[in-house]
Amino acid sequence: MIQIFTARRGTKKPAPLTVLLLATALIAAPGLAPFSFDAHDGAAFAKAGGSDKGGGKGGGKGGSKGNDKSKQGSSKNSASKKPAKNIAPAVTTTVAVETEVETNLHPSQKGKWNAANANQKALDAHIKNQNFNGTIGALSQFQLAAKAAAGEELSEAEQAALDHLIGGDAATVSDADLADYLNADAIEGDPVFSVDDGVVSCSANCDGVDTTQAQLDADAEAARLQDEIQQAAYDDLLTDSEQRIVDESNRTLSPDLTEDLLDELAGQLGVTRTAVVTDPEVVPDEVTE
Repeated sequence: MIQIFTARRGTKKPAPLTVLLLATALIAAPGLAPFSFDAHDGAAFAKAGGSDKGGGKGGGKGGSKGNDKSKQGSSKNSASKKPAKNIAPAVTTTVAVETEVETNLHPSQKGKWNAANANQKALDAHIKNQNFNGTIGALSQFQLAAKAAAGEELSEAEQAALDHLIGGDAATVSDADLADYLNADAIEGDPVFSVDDGVVSCSANCDGVDTTQAQLDADAEAARLQDEIQQAAYDDLLTDSEQRIVDESNRTLSPDLTEDLLDELAGQLGVTRTAVVTDPEVVPDEVTE
């Protein structure tokens, strides 16, 4: 309460005029201010109350963090609910290539063919002696056949054993084949060639004919045919050697596991099951996407 003294008319003594002002309203003015939002009031209250300073800051920060986390959570949830974009499937082209197959058959599935862990010297001894009997003999045959089919260089002992398995006259070219080759495109009036024990001669329309070029052509064709026949024999031997592994196995496996077994044995023996055949006359088709 504040007393204000004013002079009355006709007297010099001042008389107290009591005026009640809303001091409390003035004190509480920040709370009644037109910008009294919740956050603003909290800040004013935190500044006004010394003992409540910590609580004000704690409440403000806590509420702010809580709101931020709530927003983040809402953002994540809304993002997860967005429909997936329609993405066109990738176009792939399958090309047949030779790959190294890794298998892990249990020893119980391999049975007697766990002997593939045998020392290479034991395998070499069977090959040198051309002894392909028994388990080690079958593995030695498989190894040798795979090396030959893949075109690997063979030692003298390996080549001798290979010839023993295939037969000495397996890769031969007949004289009739060579004669057919030389006369394939002949028309009436052209020279007619014959071949006897690999030697070319002219048998008709021979005036002015030089058989030198015909002999060179015949020799080149004989070499090509011999390589072709020999490769086919090596491939057949590899097929027979693999079938022997299957036939002499003391475990019954599914077709897929049988392939795994053969792949694993080839890996242990250091060979590949894929035969390398080069034919320069065959041009592979272009791969188009």
